[in-house]
Amino acid sequence: SFASEPSHCQQTLHPIASCMAAIAIDSITALCGKSEGRDKLARFFQYGARALVGAISVAGPVVDSRMHRLEGHVRTVMTNLAGARRMNRWCKLLPVITSIPKGLCIADPVERDLDFWTDASVSIFFMIDRVGQLRQRRILPGGKRNGAGTIQLGLKFFCFSNFVGLLMQAKKYLKLNASHEDRGQDMRTCALAMLKHLLLVVQAAHLSLLYPSHDALVGIFGMITSALDVNAQWSAPPTATVAAPKTIAPAGEMPEQAPMAQDAAIRPAKAA
Repeated sequence: SFASEPSHCQQTLHPIASCMAAIAIDSITALCGKSEGRDKLARFFQYGARALVGAISVAGPVVDSRMHRLEGHVRTVMTNLAGARRMNRWCKLLPVITSIPKGLCIADPVERDLDFWTDASVSIFFMIDRVGQLRQRRILPGGKRNGAGTIQLGLKFFCFSNFVGLLMQAKKYLKLNASHEDRGQDMRTCALAMLKHLLLVVQAAHLSLLYPSHDALVGIFGMITSALDVNAQWSAPPTATVAAPKTIAPAGEMPEQAPMAQDAAIRPAKAA
């Protein structure tokens, strides 16, 4: 019948929709085919779980209620995602260390110092974080600090790294703003990096107990930074051989309640 025949609009849009679906499937496959892409995707859901845990805590559920049991399940998902991501992050210290000599070649002395302290503090974070993980697994003795306490100490260095990175990106933004050239795209990139560093400072300060805020707020901030990282991995060509941006993402479980503590997040790119 006439009603069963596809309209001209449907005939026109069907190839376009099919093409877009194929592109989306290819992009998702490329994203999940990269270790960094899977890590950022898992981080998004990990911090989504943290935001949900914080929201449930605000509601104050009664013990053994349905909401209270849901909070326990969500916390388990958050903890397991954090642990899986941490195991996949071994040896990520090597690219950070090898980038330190390159940063010493920066002509601007202020940017050179900021870049050095960013790399150095992230390297210290990585080393302390690995020691904390081994203490959690009872491979190394706990000593004065147990595994969670050791990881919280490392996250303080990560918080400092992102704070220095924020200053470095702010300096680059002001330098671009003062130039007479049209650098709008570079300024937007710098502003986005500043936002990511600012959100990561809040996250790391909370996770390290340096300045606790709230799990709901930190979870939302973590989802935002994770979405930005997923978008960067989504748009990156799968065959690219360039070094990845200096970013590390905090693993999102609570050190005071979960057996595995947080890894951390974004490191500043050398270019604006």
